[in-house]
Amino acid sequence: MRELFLNYGMPFLVLGTLLGGLVYMACSHALYTYLKENYSDALPPRLELFMHDAEAMGGFMHGIRYAAKHGGWKRIESNTWRRLFAFNHALGHFVTFCCVALCAAFIFWPAK
Repeated sequence: MRELFLNYGMPFLVLGTLLGGLVYMACSHALYTYLKENYSDALPPRLELFMHDAEAMGGFMHGIRYAAKHGGWKRIESNTWRRLFAFNHALGHFVTFCCVALCAAFIFWPAK
């Protein structure tokens, strides 16, 4: 069982975390740009940050989470963008699961 996890499970979790995170960031940035141009009131009010650049520090992911939490994304009329929003939301949960499972594998790994 240990070899099965090390050969298949661990690489899946690592790739799921890294590649899924990159795809999640790309989709979030595309959705944030679309919402900013067409539905700017669905995004959170401008935050005061230390570096004063929310997009450079990953603020676009916070904006997408804010739109999902407060329901601003439901006004999107284009089915393509709505599907991308739902895919992005599911991908975020998948990446979170992979990251938590990867951390749990290292924390709870039995000592030999």
